[in-house]
Amino acid sequence: MQERRRAPRYPVQDVRGRLLLTTSATIINMSLTGMAVESATNPRVGRTYTVALTHGDRSGPALTGTVVWCHLKATRPSKPGDSAAVYEAGIQFAGMLSEKATELVAFLRTTAILTMHDRLTGRFFVDPSERVDLNAECEFVVKTLSATGMLIETDISPAPGSAFEMRVALAGTEIRPRVRVAYVRDVGEQDKRRISAVGVEFVSLSDADRAALDAFIGRQIAPSA
Repeated sequence: MQERRRAPRYPVQDVRGRLLLTTSATIINMSLTGMAVESATNPRVGRTYTVALTHGDRSGPALTGTVVWCHLKATRPSKPGDSAAVYEAGIQFAGMLSEKATELVAFLRTTAILTMHDRLTGRFFVDPSERVDLNAECEFVVKTLSATGMLIETDISPAPGSAFEMRVALAGTEIRPRVRVAYVRDVGEQDKRRISAVGVEFVSLSDADRAALDAFIGRQIAPSA
């Protein structure tokens, strides 16, 4: 793939950040300790997500869960001559204290298909139209940087064209651009994780963040004394 750049990129060191990864999923079933979901994106086993439950205009309790299993469930036609993967994953909730459990019970009463009683055990099968957002912060390392984008390495493989919110630490200053994924390529395995090189373009940057980015790049290319 030919890479088109609107500005020169400069190698950088010790520049790291975090990106907010949002995965949309369909709830298959749920209990007070976890849930099974179906998604077009592969939820990585061991990764922790915040779970945003909604039903109509009502929001459920804020939950945190870790993916404990995941497998390829099927492939489905996405467009003529092409298909898309469908994954099924199990998420185990953390910190389910009595207050959170009570909030979740109240939420499930309004969304579950079956009638539930005060004594709740087992799993509840949720209306298949119910969607959930799984949000996770993922670390990355910046390899090259320019005024219009950067090349990062991370253990996720986002789809080209997808957009993310990012936080990038630049010598004591943090910028928060919104970016679009231009391309992705596999670069090998590190600590038993597959690492991808991801080229991203800045699509939204505040004036203050733009000034901080320009100043940082200026210091990278300034001639040494």
